[in-house]
Amino acid sequence: MRILFLTQVLPYPLDAGPKVRAYYVLRHLAQKHTVTLVSFVRPSDTEEAISHLSQFCAKVYVVPIVRARWRDAQNMLRSLLTNKAFLIVRDQQPAMSELLASIIQEDQFDAIHADQLWMASYALSTQAIAPYQPTPITVLDQHNAVFMIPRRMGSSARNPFKRQLLNLEASKLARYEREICSQIDKVVWVTQDDYDAVARAG
Repeated sequence: MRILFLTQVLPYPLDAGPKVRAYYVLRHLAQKHTVTLVSFVRPSDTEEAISHLSQFCAKVYVVPIVRARWRDAQNMLRSLLTNKAFLIVRDQQPAMSELLASIIQEDQFDAIHADQLWMASYALSTQAIAPYQPTPITVLDQHNAVFMIPRRMGSSARNPFKRQLLNLEASKLARYEREICSQIDKVVWVTQDDYDAVARAG
């Protein structure tokens, strides 16, 4: 198969749990399939790390992730006005969409693999514009039930305003997570608890 693999963090070096999971899934797939990696990168990511991933990926494309306090404030306002989760809005970046639109026009893929919830919308939008049939199937690797993270933080927050914001974010994420998982062709769950939590969410 030809697989387009999307990650929100560059899956190397192996210095965080999400990177470890993405890296070994990526390596496993590359043993039997042709994998193109597309990833956001941060200033700390190195050319050596990208070079390492290129050893077993057919192609590697990267997009600098744009983060700044003023952007976070802008995205928080966007989140409040649109009722969309801040964590999702923050990483909806035109540069990534434009790159994926270009790639799907140039190469034909059998599957688009989104690593974590952040990349699921990119997988769906890219599938929708694939100029060939059959269109690639979409796969989402759910490392965890994302909405549970702000929910846990909100339950322990002492500041009432912060607690309200976190609970609101958890509610938005819960709806988004359930909706997006219903649109993806195949969802990989790490635990039954995560599956049950998202199934009940919304």
